[in-house]
Amino acid sequence: MDLLCKLAPYLRHLVSSSFEILVDRLRGGQVLKIQESFDPSFLEIQESELAFRVPVAVKGEAYLTESELILHLNAATRASMPCAICNKMIDKELKITSFYHAQPLDEIKGAIFDYREALREALLIEVPRTIECNGGKCPERATIAPFLRTEARVEKTTYFPFKDLE
Repeated sequence: MDLLCKLAPYLRHLVSSSFEILVDRLRGGQVLKIQESFDPSFLEIQESELAFRVPVAVKGEAYLTESELILHLNAATRASMPCAICNKMIDKELKITSFYHAQPLDEIKGAIFDYREALREALLIEVPRTIECNGGKCPERATIAPFLRTEARVEKTTYFPFKDLE
């Protein structure tokens, strides 16, 4: 156990290094092909109503322009969230297709770019505010239907405050 504790910082670096792009290796028109599967813990989500339990699959490429590092990625995973009607936890597939991230080369310290944060932000933006089980037809919807607003219950009056002015 003591050996494992001593090796932990080195093992963490090995895990995090898969997010790193060595910019110097892309000089001269080289393209880095990316095909990884990451543990969802890098998303750092610790909420009761949002969880990621499936690895994040990432595929894409990285290359240089004159002044920027360009990432072109596709990513997919699943988010677990409660149904907006019955609160049962359900999985929602999250997919990002053709995600581009441009990073100015003069902002990359030590010629190593870690794209973990860019990928994290892109995935979290795709999380919907609410979801409903059974493709939007939750069986519990009938239970709460009397409490939902319908067009028949909305009073349609329009007030024109200046209609009598001449």
